[in-house]
Formats: sequence, structure tokens, C-alpha cells
Amino acid sequence: MTKIFSKPGEKHYQVIIVGAGVAGLTAACFLAKAGIQVLLLERGPYPGSKSVSGGAVYSLPTRELLPDFWEEAPVERVLVDQQYWLMAERSAVKLGFTSLEMDSKPYNRLSIMRAVFDRWYAGKAVSAGAELLTSCKAEDLILESDRVSGVRASGARQGDIRADMVILAQGANPMLAERAGLIKKTKASAMSLYVKEIIALPEEVINERFNLTGNRGAVIGLLGEATAGLPGTGSIYTFKEHVGINVGVGVKTLTRKKVKISELMAALKGHPVVAPLLKGGTTVEYLAHMIPEGGFNAVPPLVFDGMVIAGDSGGLVNGTHGINLAMYSGKFAADAAQEAVKRGDCSRKALYGYQKKLEKSFIFKDMRANREVSGLFQKNPTLFADYIGLLNSVSTHLSMVYPVSRRVKRRLIRRAVLNEQPLGKLLADAIKAVRVMR
Repeated sequence: MTKIFSKPGEKHYQVIIVGAGVAGLTAACFLAKAGIQVLLLERGPYPGSKSVSGGAVYSLPTRELLPDFWEEAPVERVLVDQQYWLMAERSAVKLGFTSLEMDSKPYNRLSIMRAVFDRWYAGKAVSAGAELLTSCKAEDLILESDRVSGVRASGARQGDIRADMVILAQGANPMLAERAGLIKKTKASAMSLYVKEIIALPEEVINERFNLTGNRGAVIGLLGEATAGLPGTGSIYTFKEHVGINVGVGVKTLTRKKVKISELMAALKGHPVVAPLLKGGTTVEYLAHMIPEGGFNAVPPLVFDGMVIAGDSGGLVNGTHGINLAMYSGKFAADAAQEAVKRGDCSRKALYGYQKKLEKSFIFKDMRANREVSGLFQKNPTLFADYIGLLNSVSTHLSMVYPVSRRVKRRLIRRAVLNEQPLGKLLADAIKAVRVMR
């Protein structure tokens, strides 16, 4: 490879990382520790300022990258209580599991506030030797002879910044790669719009309302009426002195239904089973952001001459593993970049080890196994609403005490179920679900 030199007086970096989310920060940490000259660009005022991802990190995968991170990282609570609420208009079927065994090291899941956690993580990268520039936006990729040789920036630093290679981790919209013609524009059907709100409440109030003690926490997944029956999800996370609530729906669905995500959030906060948890709280943060949720089939090409794509920019998102997919992709990108830079060859072929590591990891295996899930809900947009409503209806009948025998009551419930969902549709939907859930 012929090295691309900067103009006289300009600094040349070995690696430029675009985006200081957890993917970019992980890559920066490992590269800096290896002695690679790294420039990390963040268009926000600080790392984490734009994040709307849940509020948790999984300890077991994370400690492989950051051993015993909970000893110094700004974690909030140990999540020992996991619930799922299947919500109708005036009711909710609540499923949950509480394990106090998870309240011991290495834990399982810890709640974090991304605006705080990411700044701490950025400090680790800077301490290792990475250079961080905030309020600096990468406007375009620099292409020379069809290879990426840097970025064109604005803000805190303006003009061309050159490097041996670039790691693109700019979040859900990989606009730099799209504008350069390296990947196709992300389809609206593969994107969801989420809004997150952080609400301040006294610690003792949170503990009482969520039935918690000490530093233990709870997380609640919300389905059904949480999104007005539209395909999407919501969640509630507990922090020390805050409660986080978020809701997200596909962009295409919001456009087709002419629904504003802010309206869904307002309705969710006012839902009769949610409102008591938030009563008296003060909103301290409100943010909307896109998240790629097209699954495995929507993952774009990830390796190019002089560049790899990591994290959300590559569609590497899976609700089961949270931010760990982004962190691992950042680590794999760092491994490939380190080897390529030291060999003096940042060609696509030399960087393809990144793709191979992804394919061998739980990241791709999990996404590949569940690649048809997204399509299932796109083809059956009322699936959530139909069955969550039915489940709440059945639960109501089961809870009511009617002046009839049990046999008659069971007959009434069966009739109510089949009136809402004919037997043929029940069987067909069950077969579809079994086929895509692996």
C-alpha cells in the first residue's frame, strides 16, 4: 500500500474513528493501548450526548472487553428484576423473573446512564492515548483512487484530516458511506425512531414503587398498547435517582399511520399502569434518535479499501444483547485495523479479518438465526395488537368471578377467544412464529 501523506504541517493519523458511541470508543481504547495513533471524532458536545439506547450493559460479555469494569465504571443499579408487560388500554399482563443470585459479581445486567457511562469510557480511551475531538462533524469521506484516505471535517476542526484508514461508527445513519457511494441508502423499513425520557425521582421513591432494596434495580419491557398496538417496543429502566422510559416504532409505520413518536410517549406515560411509577417526577432529559432494526438481512457491506463499518452504522443491533454487539464490533474493527496498519496494508483484502471475526462471533450467529423476525412483523403489522389484546381479554375473564359453573366459564372463554381470533388464523400465526424463531 502506498501511504497517503498529509499536506506539509498537517498531522497524519494511522486511524480515524468517526463516532464516539460504544463501538467507536471500544475501537479507540484497544487501538490506543496498542500504540496506534488514533483520532476519535464526535459531532456531539460530549460522548453519549445523542444516545437513546436502553439503559443497561450485560456484565458477562462486557467483562471480556473491560475486566471488572463495574469496579470503576459509573454503573447505577444491579438489575435483578426483569419484567415484560403485555399492555391493553386499561390492563396489562405482567410476566417477570427476580433472581437475587444476580446481585453478586460478576452480576448479569447493570443499569447505566449512557450520557455518563460514555464520557467515562471516553476518558479510558484518552488516557490510553487516543485523541478525542468533540463538536467536530465528519462531513464527507476522502476518496483517492477508490480508497478511503480520511475525512473532511467541520466544527472544532475544519478541513481534510487524513489517515491510513477510517473506522465508521457514526450511529444509525451511515451517511458518509452512503454519500461516497459505498453502500446503498438505508431503507425506512429497516429503521425505527425511538424517543427516550429520563425522569428524576428520589431513590427511596423508586425503591418503593418498584419494590426494590439497596442498589437493586428493575427493567420492564413494554409491548402492545405501549406503542398504541403498532409494531414496536418500549421499556422502563431504574437508575439510582432516575427512571428511564423509551418507546420506538418503525419509521415506515409512523409515516404510514401518520403518528408522531412524541404522541406515543405522552400516551405511554399516561397509561394507567405506567403513570403511577412516574408520578411527581421531573424530566431532565428528552431525546429522539434513529436505531437500525432491519436485522441480519439489512446489514450493508462492512469492509472497504481503507475503511470498515462498526456498530449501529453497520446495522449490528439486537435487542437481546444491547450495546454489547456494538462494543464487540468495535473490538473486532480495532483488531483488524491494528494488524493492517502495522503491516502497511489497509486494503479491503487486508481488513477482511474484521468480517471473518464478526461471522464467527455470537453477533452474526444470533442475527443470522433470527433474520426472519423483522419480516414477520412487517408482513403481519397487527400481530402484537391482536394477541396482546386477546391475552388481556382472556386474563380479564379468568380473573372475573361469574355466577356460572367452571365448565360454562371455560366455554365462554373459548368462545371469546375464537370470536377474536379464528382457529385457522391462530394455527397459521403459530406456524409462522415457530418458523422464524430459532
